[in-house]
Amino acid sequence: MSFEFKILRWILMLSGCFLMSAFLTVLLPVKTMQSMHAWLGLGEFPVAPITDYLARSTSLLYGVHGSILFYTGLTIQHHWRFIPLLGWLHIVIGIAILMIDLTAPMPTYWILMEGGPIAAVGVLILFLFRRGSLAELNLDAASEPTNHA
Repeated sequence: MSFEFKILRWILMLSGCFLMSAFLTVLLPVKTMQSMHAWLGLGEFPVAPITDYLARSTSLLYGVHGSILFYTGLTIQHHWRFIPLLGWLHIVIGIAILMIDLTAPMPTYWILMEGGPIAAVGVLILFLFRRGSLAELNLDAASEPTNHA
């Protein structure tokens, strides 16, 4: 396995662990969500069934996304064809979230910490995949026996 694939494996697994931490927030009491919302400078948390549903289902989706990233990193050799799709999806989602954050409008620190970094991880995934694939091809070519007939 090339150096690039090893780095890519760690990026996928660490990103996955970070996102899987969202599973912990699914069971937060509404009062805790209200406190965190205020602490983040987002104003008063709107208490309604839809906000409770969206907060919890979004946390579940982030956790599932993290599980997919972690598993893909763990089994990178078996899922290497899936990795470019992950990279492109991160770029598209990062740009879409950036647009949502800007139009919402979210605080500057939120905008800087969400969409751009997600897209940047996508670019990094694609870069490392491409470099790693080329390195793997070169390693495979170097290990093939030559026929001097």
